[in-house]
Amino acid sequence: MLFQTTLTPEQEECPITVRLEASATSIVRGCPGIPRSIPRIETVLNIRSINHSPFPLRSVSVKLMTKQKVMIPTKFGSSEAFKEFVIYEDPLTYHPPMGEFSQLLHGLDIPILIPIPKDLAPTGHSPTLGATTIHNLVVIVSLGNSASTESTFVDYFPVDIKMYDTLPIYRQYNEPIVESRYSSDNQALIEVAIPVTSIGPGDNLKVMCTVKTNSANNKVKKHIALKQLTFQVKEVLECFDGGLPPRKEFKLHTESKAFAKEINTQGTSQTFSIQFPYENEYLEMFTPKEDSSLENNEITESFSTTIIESTNISKIKVLDKLPDGVPLTHIQGFTLSGKFYSIWFEIVIKVKLSHAKDIDIHIPIIVCPFNKESSTYILNWIMAECEIVKREFGKEFNRIYSSTSKYSEMVKLIDRFRQPPVVYDNGKSKAINNNPGPNKSLPNTNSNLSSGLCID
Repeated sequence: MLFQTTLTPEQEECPITVRLEASATSIVRGCPGIPRSIPRIETVLNIRSINHSPFPLRSVSVKLMTKQKVMIPTKFGSSEAFKEFVIYEDPLTYHPPMGEFSQLLHGLDIPILIPIPKDLAPTGHSPTLGATTIHNLVVIVSLGNSASTESTFVDYFPVDIKMYDTLPIYRQYNEPIVESRYSSDNQALIEVAIPVTSIGPGDNLKVMCTVKTNSANNKVKKHIALKQLTFQVKEVLECFDGGLPPRKEFKLHTESKAFAKEINTQGTSQTFSIQFPYENEYLEMFTPKEDSSLENNEITESFSTTIIESTNISKIKVLDKLPDGVPLTHIQGFTLSGKFYSIWFEIVIKVKLSHAKDIDIHIPIIVCPFNKESSTYILNWIMAECEIVKREFGKEFNRIYSSTSKYSEMVKLIDRFRQPPVVYDNGKSKAINNNPGPNKSLPNTNSNLSSGLCID
């Protein structure tokens, strides 16, 4: 394996290989966004010689980094702006014994245990806005017998982090919200009701609108008429860097309904309903098969006065190569709060009136990468994960950890369960415990100890 050195611009061959230990499960354990599941990155870092010769190890450091980037259209194409943030850093993941510059080793196994912050932006890519968030586990290895011969090599391991705190099945997102807005001349009133506030790909989004005259106004004009209702769903990119546009919008859906009738205090109602846009059919595996007999039922409705413009609804699309670490469930826009940019969604209702001022109303909604059908299965998995960590870490630790708000305190708490590194020195293996305290077993941590010296 080749690593890019930080000392010289040329690429040199590294005498070691750095990899994550093979596992049947993801290195992301627990359910990110659910504190009681103790979300964490849990794996073992394997460092081996590539030519069966010992190597002088100076130090090993580990970082968890987030990279957010946005494509900015320019006159002659587009440019990429990005920013990286260090979420977690352990500069002395491993260091030689005190008094020695380096240690001659044949191999090294380092258990990694990193808590995932509660407010971390999930991995994702929005093709409509050209925005991407990825996470990397960065391993920095320094080799050399002295300061003059020391070389540093860096390797990146993509980490797929999904958040599960906005599932449409949660009760708080299934309570209807109602917004009311008066026209600027106080002549008319619009009421908008949305049954749910969290929507997933392919879910049905329904919006009920009622336009009526203001019954509290004694000086309402005569012959106030509703001319047109427009329903829009927008994806909004908000950037927090001086070199980026502060706001960028993309219309996911536009639907207009023409009217030619006067309104009164009883009002005129209109319901808009769409299937939320989606990029692929990955989540259909969670949808039960429909009865084929229902396909023969025909539903007819007149759309002579309706104009609909939608994007990305039930179509076959060839996907470009995705950035490393971005899962198929996260290749379209969803609600995301980051430090470099944020993505949020809103419903816009525009009312055109005659003999009264027009009204615009904006209602934010949450868009989740998972739809309601898949959320049922995910919720069962979340509850099972919470029970597993209670047995592994203990109920009292789970209670203290989940109530901790500071990330630095979370690191201190979970660090007690990190296993010591295992070194392979002169044909013998031994564990060095620089972190005394209760240890939780990691899968396959000592799977190679029986062979003494393990060089891949």
